[in-house]
Amino acid sequence: IDRLRYEGISYDTRISSYGAARECMPGTRIKVLADLENWALGDGSKKVYWVVGMAGTGKSTILHTLCHNLDDKHLLGGSFFCSRALDDTSNARLIIPSIAHSLASTSPSIKSQIVAVLKDEPKLAERTYIDLRKQFQKLIHDPMRTSLEQSITKYKIIVIDALDECTELEQVSALIRVILDFAHHIPLKFVIASRDEGPIRKAFRFSSDIRDDFVLHEVEKDVVKGDITIYLTRELEVIHNRERDDDEASDSWPPQDQLSTLVDHSGTLFIYAATAVRYISDGSNLYNSQLETLSMAQGSVSETKFGRSLDGLYGGILEEACKSLEKGQISPMRDLVSIVVFLQNPLSLEAIISLSKVNDSHKYLSRLASVIHIPVNNDSDAVIIPFHASFPDFLIDDTRCSQQRCPSFGALIPSEGHEMLALRCLQLMNTELKYNICDAPKEWTISRRGTTNKLYETEKISAALGYSCVYWASHLSKVQELGSDLVFVLDDFLKKHLLHWMEGLSLLNKLETGVKSLANARTSLSQFKEPTHELLPLVDDAQRFLQMGFPIIQQHAMEAYQSALVWLPTQSLLRGLYAEAISQAPRVTLGLPKTWGPTEITIQNGSGVNAVAFSPDGSQLASGSDDNTVWIWNTATGQEEAKLEGHTARVWSVAFSPDGSQLASGSEDHTVQIWNTATGQEEAKLEGHTAVVRSVAFSPDGSQLASGSNDNTVHIWNTATGQKEAKLEGHTAEVKSVAFSPNGSQLASGSYDNTVWIWNTVTGQEEAKLEGHTNRVRSVAFSPDGSHLASGSDDNTVRIWNTATGQEEAKLEGHTAGVLSVAFSPDGSQLASGSEDNTVQIWNTAAGQKETKLEGHTYQVWSVAFSPDGSQLASGSDDNTVRIWNTAPGQEEAKLEGHTAGVLSVALSPDGSQLASGSDDNTVRIWNTATGQEEAKLEGHIAGVWSVAFSPDSSQLASRSFDNTVVWIWNTATGPKEPSSHGTELPWEPHGTSGILHLHEDKGWIVGPLCDCWIPPHNQDILTSSYLGSRAAFGLKSGKVIIVDMA
Repeated sequence: IDRLRYEGISYDTRISSYGAARECMPGTRIKVLADLENWALGDGSKKVYWVVGMAGTGKSTILHTLCHNLDDKHLLGGSFFCSRALDDTSNARLIIPSIAHSLASTSPSIKSQIVAVLKDEPKLAERTYIDLRKQFQKLIHDPMRTSLEQSITKYKIIVIDALDECTELEQVSALIRVILDFAHHIPLKFVIASRDEGPIRKAFRFSSDIRDDFVLHEVEKDVVKGDITIYLTRELEVIHNRERDDDEASDSWPPQDQLSTLVDHSGTLFIYAATAVRYISDGSNLYNSQLETLSMAQGSVSETKFGRSLDGLYGGILEEACKSLEKGQISPMRDLVSIVVFLQNPLSLEAIISLSKVNDSHKYLSRLASVIHIPVNNDSDAVIIPFHASFPDFLIDDTRCSQQRCPSFGALIPSEGHEMLALRCLQLMNTELKYNICDAPKEWTISRRGTTNKLYETEKISAALGYSCVYWASHLSKVQELGSDLVFVLDDFLKKHLLHWMEGLSLLNKLETGVKSLANARTSLSQFKEPTHELLPLVDDAQRFLQMGFPIIQQHAMEAYQSALVWLPTQSLLRGLYAEAISQAPRVTLGLPKTWGPTEITIQNGSGVNAVAFSPDGSQLASGSDDNTVWIWNTATGQEEAKLEGHTARVWSVAFSPDGSQLASGSEDHTVQIWNTATGQEEAKLEGHTAVVRSVAFSPDGSQLASGSNDNTVHIWNTATGQKEAKLEGHTAEVKSVAFSPNGSQLASGSYDNTVWIWNTVTGQEEAKLEGHTNRVRSVAFSPDGSHLASGSDDNTVRIWNTATGQEEAKLEGHTAGVLSVAFSPDGSQLASGSEDNTVQIWNTAAGQKETKLEGHTYQVWSVAFSPDGSQLASGSDDNTVRIWNTAPGQEEAKLEGHTAGVLSVALSPDGSQLASGSDDNTVRIWNTATGQEEAKLEGHIAGVWSVAFSPDSSQLASRSFDNTVVWIWNTATGPKEPSSHGTELPWEPHGTSGILHLHEDKGWIVGPLCDCWIPPHNQDILTSSYLGSRAAFGLKSGKVIIVDMA
């Protein structure tokens, strides 16, 4: 159950986390709190209460007070106080697990049910789990319903504050919809507070029957003014009684005129009043003059923005903090404030000292204690954070934090702040990162299948170092000009500490950020070619390595130096930098390419892949499979993010909506399903086709969805209502592909009747019939400007048509089998095609010439799709894989010497010096096991060679083929063959059944006595294996032969 628990998110734990939470002062916010408590205690039908208000109006304080009051009455079911300042508190995906954890603590019955659910479905507790509806049902709805039947009668109240501070508002919208859908069915009520943000307002739009609203900034000004007056009077009295002289009257302060001025300056913003109190209190025995200073400030507060008064207050606080500093002390003061403001995740004072290298940081920051939370009582874990988001906003706006208002301090420049933080992060990593940073025992660092990071004591990685590992590249990406100091430390980091960094990220469970960091670094460095041109290839190399090794490094950090490293291309820059580490690991003597090929990621899907589609932001890839499922993958890492189940037959097509909020899938079960990509939940099931749905496509504005079917028709659906708007008839055979034009006015369809039709989407009438293909049309795609249409056919060609004239403009030939899929790049300069010949080809659309031929799939390629930026191409194949390719010209796979078809048999010679391989290309090849060089190509068989075996003295080799001829005997030195006297049986037993090594059943590991060795996904299509001593040899479906020496 503790897997559902997160620190610093509930109303009572956020106090100790960063000290920003307080209850309403007695006598204030009386009506708001009374309304909330009456609603909470009542039996009304409205199960959700939305407290909405502009920034600074006191939402969090009100909800904190409500939580305390409900807790006293044993009615609080749980609370989640969101904040953009922390990763966890800004992640909407953690809200449901956290609430479930809180509810479990209120009832043994609920707890036992949740524990049982997590045993069956542990993924429900993962922070990346996206199916919010299923998560809510399993962790909250079902346990609460059962408990209700077991006599729980009183409502529990769930309080969620500051939803607008979550980083992904689409997740927030999805969460609100889930809560609204389930609220009527469980004994829970929900109080939700936020600003009036568009996605949140939209999510609440159709819920008036279940929701009450309270708009804080519409409360009568006199009521708010009265509350602020009470608050200021009492807070200032506390300060006065604490600081006044013994003989001074206790009721003579604050002066009424100064109090009235302060109230007027506050307007309706409690944040002004609270900041003013902290400022006055921070003045200690100077509190009189602090109040006098504030009450003399000029300006009034606007009701729709912070206005001049809050700016004046912040400016005055800054100037006061700088007043007694010497000139040389202003710079460290600015550096420290910059760190606090520009940190991507807040840190403790200790961590800030590590980054800033300012030992007396507390002395400087405490001058700003009225606007920045400074920990007390030497709480080393408490983070330093601005009390309110309005202060950082003020600091980076040079029209507000102007030279006139803040002459000593001045506005902060984001680019300079991020450059400083990038530099400090890199310096810290260069100093503290090392091999085996957690000092694990040596036996843990040895490559072993099943070893995980759970063994390690990650607290040895300091907070500052952990932050640096995760965020250095984020800061680098925001730098406008790279200074020489930054280039120097970056060079040192990339050449000495890349693997140490990957180890650290893995131990912190943050490896995914590594791929993004390297991508950010590459983008940043490419803008500054002169000082960094030598670093770019190293960043590229590191990114490809991390993408390849991600599955194993994520599981066990030390594999960065072991199994992952051994698969580097022979000319990789990292191979040169880490030669010593490679020498200690297993050695691949045959099967490594010289350079990285175009395949960036290979995803093992488990069944045939019929369709692929990128999300609009390029971060996700959807695939439709033969196993009736839709999968969503992370395009940076290749890891699964969601599995969408609901179809009852294979899925032939997938498409994201233009805004990425929905995913459509067409299936052999005759239906189209629309899924919510935030929750993973089915939103609609569109029924109407009478045969297999082969293709789906969203209109550019997302309002319509087209589907093409084996029933020879195209249907157009309204995505809001799920109703069919049109049925387009005319094709005389199955419709295999549909595509909207970029402006949505036209729809193209490709059919097994050998034609392409273009339809008017408003009238539903045919506008053009494109004829020219001599066989079935499998796929159609519009160019980005709509001027051209591409079609792929079983006549092995791709044709490009002019959409205005209907004329064929180009015929692209090069495939040797049917073309199953076509896709234009986002800029229209390239066209990709996937074929039954197992290849993907990329064409230059202007020249009509082939640019690249991508080989690697071992069965037909059903689908291709470009990423939104055009830098990647995804392909799905019947070989059960999804591949993500680099689309840069000249990225063809480097050809390895050897077989041109699958390797059916391998055998190591008894003396260990040679390896023989027999292939579906009808040849036998002999390899030197020490050098990996091909020594002989033996030709003569007229069919695939399915068995090879050496003689006991290694001087002869026998081979047997599907051609049903006699066994052939070869001289391993000279190669001549002679018919065997042994008929069709091999005269010798194949070698390679040594019990020392073996291939694990998942084909992902070589298991040995001293260590194991992971095999990357692109090399897992293993058909045959042989073992001798410390060597393992494999024949792959791709035609590749691999030898690994485990010694």
